[in-house]
Amino acid sequence: MPQAFVLTGGSRSQLGLLEHARALEQKVCVVDGSASAPLLAEADYPIVRSFADVDGVLSDLVDQGIKPAAVATMGSDQAVLPTARLADRLGLPGLPVGTAETVADKRRMRTAFERAGVRCPRGREASSLAEAREAFAELGTPLVVKPVDGSAQRGVTEVREERELDSAFERALAASRTGAVVLERYLEGEEYTINGFLLDGEYFPMSVTQRLLHPPPPLGVCVAHRYPSGLPNESELFELAHAASRAVGLETGPSYVQVRVEDGAAWTIEVGARLGGGKDAELAKLVTGFDAVRANVLWALGELERVHLGPVPAAAVAPCGQVRFVVAPPGRIVRLDAAPALALDGVHEAGFYWREGMVLPPLTSGAERLGYLLLTAPDEDELDARTERALEALDVEIALESALV
Repeated sequence: MPQAFVLTGGSRSQLGLLEHARALEQKVCVVDGSASAPLLAEADYPIVRSFADVDGVLSDLVDQGIKPAAVATMGSDQAVLPTARLADRLGLPGLPVGTAETVADKRRMRTAFERAGVRCPRGREASSLAEAREAFAELGTPLVVKPVDGSAQRGVTEVREERELDSAFERALAASRTGAVVLERYLEGEEYTINGFLLDGEYFPMSVTQRLLHPPPPLGVCVAHRYPSGLPNESELFELAHAASRAVGLETGPSYVQVRVEDGAAWTIEVGARLGGGKDAELAKLVTGFDAVRANVLWALGELERVHLGPVPAAAVAPCGQVRFVVAPPGRIVRLDAAPALALDGVHEAGFYWREGMVLPPLTSGAERLGYLLLTAPDEDELDARTERALEALDVEIALESALV
């Protein structure tokens, strides 16, 4: 019976895990519900099934005679809980199911923060419009209305007037798999991502990046992760990320914490018990030398040790870097070619989430971003210049369709 490293999800965000597993001489099984998921074609053992169907995936593994050596995911909140359940059923290392259930539900996450004394915005849940109106009256404005179990900013709306509440609630409810919505106080200020890794409760800081956001609407869609963050108090943010991670029960594994800094105070928005899906870990390796993707693979295999964690400054490529997401107008994609951008100085990766012939819908969440660039530079001015040159070099043609604009 062949052994395989099982990846839950076949999107490009999983590529780092696939490559690192292969570097450790692991065969790779990719599970994804979409037959067109790009990594299925690269898998030794592809399984076309939703990773949320844990029983079905387990049955498929048996039918194909595959003995899982590990189960892992990165980049998607939706895959965290199914991955934990698979690992638990198979007796493999992974996130405890209780922790996965907490980070997959914003109601449980906020309760965990409040119990642990982790600063987070006030909020209320609502499963009906009447409950949403009660929460609105209690919390006041501005508010954020979002699904309890959403991802990629789907169904998220800022509400500043009562007349905006009904449509915001319906939008969030439509994006929720469990039929529930949360309303939270909207925080003004800049947004940041704190990346780290834990081993037996010990926190290893990785990077703090500023999240540059697309002008609303849509709300909160990231267009760049930028390093360095420009903040003078990163050690305090790492302490906050550690506290938030432990609050949700994270003892070992990657930690991806989003915060907003309002009037000098950092507020925890959410914890993702996973590596970021926006090339956060790849960026961190380039600018700090911390190889979190390899650490994630070793953790899943049960081989992670303290020596594998922490930045290696000598391995860093440059002191400045960013992931710049590519957005484009909606329409039918005629041509996508990243090669001209990849040929430029400082461009380490360039790629697209969509393919030629597909129809790119209007930008309503992070899922409609066209592609990404991963860049480094010796200083921030040069980083901006390299980014602009790379964006201009991308060969993209989209035929606008009036029905989509």
